[in-house]
Amino acid sequence: MSQAEFDQFATSYNKDLSKSLAVTGEGRDFYAHGRIDWTAKCAADLGLKVRRILDYGCGDGANAPMLEARFKPDHVLGVDISTSSIALASKSHISENVSFLTTDDWVPDAKADLAYVNGVFHHITPENRIDTLHTIRRALTGDGLLAFWENNPWNPGTRYVMSQCKFDENSITISPWEARKMLSQAGFRILRSDFLFFFPRQLSALRPAERFLRGLPLGGQFLVLCQY
Repeated sequence: MSQAEFDQFATSYNKDLSKSLAVTGEGRDFYAHGRIDWTAKCAADLGLKVRRILDYGCGDGANAPMLEARFKPDHVLGVDISTSSIALASKSHISENVSFLTTDDWVPDAKADLAYVNGVFHHITPENRIDTLHTIRRALTGDGLLAFWENNPWNPGTRYVMSQCKFDENSITISPWEARKMLSQAGFRILRSDFLFFFPRQLSALRPAERFLRGLPLGGQFLVLCQY
């Protein structure tokens, strides 16, 4: 998706996403907290101290305060192609430990301990994905982590949600297998893959079982955690 297309959805993004997620019975924050908490657990399991975070494809910046609250880092930098989204994020999320830049103004500086990327790459054309991963790599420290989150096209519910979402109309989904292959081609070393969000709110009584299903490739979203 181009800058102009993302700018078009900057102010309606939250409304459009909430409408498409309604069928799950959960809102945007439920999934964001789930992803961020799991990412934090994975980083803690590796003994990695996360001091600086890159939120690549940050959109309206809603993840930034969640990342700040969960990791307690020195700094969170949100980067996005959309100037309108960055302007909205800068006005909505004011903190001395959080800042936002457009991709045109951002220069990767090899200082991020964690690059958090959620639902971004299905908006990037396949021929540009490897170059984008190389750019993200240049933002990471030597042992920095890339938490690559994507919507799982093998999950029927995910496919339905995306079909109802206006800004996903032209997206090209990435399977877990394709994601791992792409990350490996970009030079990343795969540490683990996890699948989350198996049950909607209507079946929330079954959610305690999800911890046993992390390896089953049917969750609504998946994580590929890797280092360079």
